[in-house]
Amino acid sequence: MPRSREQNAQIREATKTNILQKSVDFFARNGVEGTKIGDLAKGIGISQGAIYVYFDSKEELYQDVVNFSQEKIITEEFLQIDAMDVPAVRKLRYISDYILKHMNEDRMYASYLLLALEHEMKKPSDHASNPMYSLMHNIIKEGQKDGAFAKGDVDKTTDYFWSVVYIYSVKKCNNSKCVLLNSSELERVVRG
Repeated sequence: MPRSREQNAQIREATKTNILQKSVDFFARNGVEGTKIGDLAKGIGISQGAIYVYFDSKEELYQDVVNFSQEKIITEEFLQIDAMDVPAVRKLRYISDYILKHMNEDRMYASYLLLALEHEMKKPSDHASNPMYSLMHNIIKEGQKDGAFAKGDVDKTTDYFWSVVYIYSVKKCNNSKCVLLNSSELERVVRG
């Protein structure tokens, strides 16, 4: 019995998601320039042609992998931190614990973070459209206002926080046994 259009669409979407999922590690370790489609296809276990059925170019695949990674990071639980009715110090602890716990439990989480942050760092410094940056920006601004955090440029402090997370993401991607910061050490970036 032939497959229906819906079944074909589901298979196509599942294959595309599989390619995205398995490409995360390649791009996290090698970057877009260092990732060769031939190596990627071999690592995934499909032909190069199959990749090009779903993506017009390596750059398009990379952008979709970045978007896929951001979706894995920016979960509902992550976004709810900003709305919590607790002081900024507690929000900072919650986000620090959240990030470090996920990085320790799942090396792929470090790859998702690396790609999401790397892509954001290449853009101009206006991060208002990025939920990760907006969340931390709001927490820092709130903490500075109530005197819990060191005074300073909120945008630069936000960049500093995410830069430290990025560095440890790189380390974790390249060495799964890497010892991460603890929450207090990560929070020092913001608290001063």
